[in-house]
Amino acid sequence: MKKYQYYPDEFMSGLYGKFKNEPYKNVSSKEEALATGKAIREKTEKIFNINKFCDFNAKTEFEKKSDAVDYPNYTLQKYSLKICDGLISAVYMLTPKNISKKTVGVVALCGHGYGVRQILNIKKNGNKKHFRYIDNYQKSFAVELAERGCVVIAPELFGFGEARLKKDLRKPFYISSCDELSHHLLPYGLTTASIRIAQALMCAKVLRENDSVDENKISVMGISGGGLTALYTSVLDERINKTVVSGYINTFRDSILSLWHCPDNYIPGILEIGEIYDFASALAPRELFIESGKKDKLFPINASVTAHENIRRVYEIADAKDKLHIDVFNGKHSVWGENSFDWLAK
Repeated sequence: MKKYQYYPDEFMSGLYGKFKNEPYKNVSSKEEALATGKAIREKTEKIFNINKFCDFNAKTEFEKKSDAVDYPNYTLQKYSLKICDGLISAVYMLTPKNISKKTVGVVALCGHGYGVRQILNIKKNGNKKHFRYIDNYQKSFAVELAERGCVVIAPELFGFGEARLKKDLRKPFYISSCDELSHHLLPYGLTTASIRIAQALMCAKVLRENDSVDENKISVMGISGGGLTALYTSVLDERINKTVVSGYINTFRDSILSLWHCPDNYIPGILEIGEIYDFASALAPRELFIESGKKDKLFPINASVTAHENIRRVYEIADAKDKLHIDVFNGKHSVWGENSFDWLAK
C-alpha cells in the first residue's frame, strides 16, 4: 500500500518536544528552586492576563442574595460577588456554627457537572440532594470542610450551572457553556481558566476580609477542572498557604494532549513555561496536597506518578519535603478526602 503523505499526526506529535520547557531540569539548590518558582509565577501572570480585566485593589462588592439555610453544624448563604466590570459571580458561604476563634478559610472549586451545587449537596431549590455516583465524584467536599470547622466560599465557576450563557440555561444541567466561552475568549488573549482563576482570587480576598477567618490560613481545593483552577490560583497568589489538587496533577502530554478533554483545559503557550508538575513545583515551599486515583481515565495514573516524582524532587531541593503530601488511592476520577479534608482543616 502506498504511504499516505498528508496526515498531520506526525506534525502534531512532534510539537510537544519542540515547545515543552523544563524549567527545573538543571536546578540543584534551594535558592535555584525558589528563583525558578518565582520566574514561573511571573510568566503565569502574563499568560492568564487577569490584571487586564480585573482590579483586585477595588473595593469588594459582596452582596447577600438569600437568607441563611440552617444545617446542624453550619449555615449556607448565597451571595453575589463582583469579579470585574460586567461579571457578577454567584458564590456560597458555608459558615461553621460556634466559631470561638479565627479559623481556616477555604476557596472550594467544583469540577464539571452541574455546577457549584454539586459540592454543596443541594438541589436547584436549595434542598438537600440525594446523590448517585456520577453526582458524587466531587464528594460534596465544600460541606465536608465546613463540617470540620472551615469557613468555605464556593463560587459558581464561569461556564457551569448558573454561570452558563443565557441561551444554555434551558439545556440539561450537565451541559456547560465551556466550548463557546473558551473559543470566544481567545481573540482577547484570555481563556476560561483566566476568568475562573479571577473568581478564585476574588473569593480568597473575601475570605481575608472575613472576621471569622485567619488571613494566614487561606486555602484552596479543587477537583478536575476545579483542580486546574486551584493550582494556577495558588501559583499566582503566594498568600494561599495550603492547596489541595484532586484529579488533575498529571502531564499535558498524557492527559489533555492524548485524550478528549473540555476546551477549558487548553491554555495557549503554557507548555513554553512548563509541564503541569512544574507549576505544582512552583508552590514550594508552601503546603501542597495531591490526590490521584489509580483508575482515573482522564488523568492516567502512570503519568500522575511521573508528575509526583518531579514535584517531590523539587520539594526536596527546596528543603520542603514535609510540605508535600500525595495520596494515590484505589479509585476513579474523584475527590478522595480520606486525609486531605482533615489536613486542610488544621
